[in-house]
Amino acid sequence: MLRRILLLLLFAGAFVASALVASSETAVAAQPGTSFSITDSALLALTRGPGGYLSAVKIGLVAITFFFWVWLANWIHKDSVRIAELTQMKPEIWNPINLLSCLIGFFIAISLPTFWIGYPVFVCCAILPWLTYRLMRRSKMKANAEVRQAATGKGSDGPVMEALEQDQGIDVKFTPAGADETEQQSNLIMARQSDGYPKLKELIYESMFKRADVVVMDYTQTSVSPRLLVDGSWHKMDPMDRIEGDAVLVSLKHLAGMNPAERKQQQIGRFSAKMDLGKIDVNTVSRGVKTGEQVQLKFLRKSGAILPLKKLGMFPSMEKRFVPELNKPGITIVSAPAGQGLTTTWQGLLVSSDRLTRDNVGIIATDENETDVENIVVRRYDREKETGDESQLEVLNRALLSQPDSLAVPQLGSGAVLDVLSAQAIKQDRAVWLRANAKSSAQALMKVFAICGNRDDLAQALKQVTCQRLVRRLCNDCKQEIQVKPELIKKLGGDPSKQQTLCRPWKLPPPEQRVDEKGNEIEFPPCNTCGGIGYIGRIAAFEMILVNQAIRDTLKKAPTVENVESAAVKSKSKIPLSQSAYKLVLLGITSLAEIQEVLKK
Repeated sequence: MLRRILLLLLFAGAFVASALVASSETAVAAQPGTSFSITDSALLALTRGPGGYLSAVKIGLVAITFFFWVWLANWIHKDSVRIAELTQMKPEIWNPINLLSCLIGFFIAISLPTFWIGYPVFVCCAILPWLTYRLMRRSKMKANAEVRQAATGKGSDGPVMEALEQDQGIDVKFTPAGADETEQQSNLIMARQSDGYPKLKELIYESMFKRADVVVMDYTQTSVSPRLLVDGSWHKMDPMDRIEGDAVLVSLKHLAGMNPAERKQQQIGRFSAKMDLGKIDVNTVSRGVKTGEQVQLKFLRKSGAILPLKKLGMFPSMEKRFVPELNKPGITIVSAPAGQGLTTTWQGLLVSSDRLTRDNVGIIATDENETDVENIVVRRYDREKETGDESQLEVLNRALLSQPDSLAVPQLGSGAVLDVLSAQAIKQDRAVWLRANAKSSAQALMKVFAICGNRDDLAQALKQVTCQRLVRRLCNDCKQEIQVKPELIKKLGGDPSKQQTLCRPWKLPPPEQRVDEKGNEIEFPPCNTCGGIGYIGRIAAFEMILVNQAIRDTLKKAPTVENVESAAVKSKSKIPLSQSAYKLVLLGITSLAEIQEVLKK
């Protein structure tokens, strides 16, 4: 505050002096041929005289520029205080530079006889230090994530509180649970007072940086073992001793609106965290277990745009056969094991179909929203009612009155519904889309076949079935290319004359390569893109069965998973999962080790 007052006085004095000089010069010019003494000149400077010597517009422009410069100077000062220790961009250096530049520009402006030449110089000198500071600041932020974290810290959305020792380090702003602002403020204060608050911030930040979906903390009598679920795979984090882990748990439970003293009964809470990586909502569940206590944090992210099948991993050769059949009469089934992206593929099927020239209807439960896709008319039923106006069968029959071209039914309620769908596909030339949780295409086909009443109609209506597995994508910024034997390339379905390498996740070099020429250990920082995991994101590998007459005969004579699988292989109507998976390896999208693990499961 004192700095601003002194600056205001300084510029006010300089401005008055320049105004006096301008007044005297104009007064002298008003009476040519008259000589003046110094006393006369000063006297005329204080009197208005016959003309207007001070311009309100020019005074206003100078004042506006000055107060804008004060705001920029204050921003530079506060920001340099935050990052001084990390960047050496200290306020003791930048404040004098900023002040000197503005003074030089101001005195140049008042010294030039033409205002519209001097004023732009003043504006440039006022803004130039700020622009220079921002450019240097940006380069240092790009080079150092810690600088970026310190520089981009913003004010909390919640109450402003006194800075504590626990607030040092990573800048994470929490919005705790609470019915109102008073309760939220109370929970935040108690969370910040715990010694585990800094460690909790590190845990949340690291989990976000590594794109974790779930964090689980297992408490035992002596230690705490955290682990992350990233792209379907678990990764261990550094363990904590019990004292440190309990302190973290106290902060966590206060933020989630839970009781820190309760260690046995299940508790559920929720809070939000905001940082330079983004904002995230965190569902928190704690429960007592035999070894002590288990705490689960689930990170809730906004779902992305719905992608067509070709962008989910279905290769063009399969897509060209699968997608056209979606709009033709018959039943299509998509399937996957639990947790393998079936919802995403179901939505991909819907957006890959013809939704512009055909009338499509979705028969879905009242609590389901996965089939809410543009240009698909939704008809809802009560999942708990097997009969009546709101049952799935009744809603389906009413929907058929509108004569739709396609029917999307993500969950079959009964065999009667399936019989109606089979008859519609055969007799009314309608396309029907179903989904099922299954480990293979043959198993999905048999799960649907098992509940139908009219098996002959279903066997005739079935057209195609898919199943999938999710595999992790290699990080493009750190994956390594390695030489392999030609026999391996050939075994994977590639051409050894055109390809001799495969890709794998980044690995530390052997010990002899981890030191420089002087014997000093070389530091290998983790990849900023994947957080050192080696993979980022997932893609689907598909298998598909095109239902032909051989499979239909098998369904009528000996309907088992094994028999259907055998008939599909013998009649060459199956594209195996391994074929799609190995293509992903040859293209460098994933690693052979990842595919081997997925196929083993």
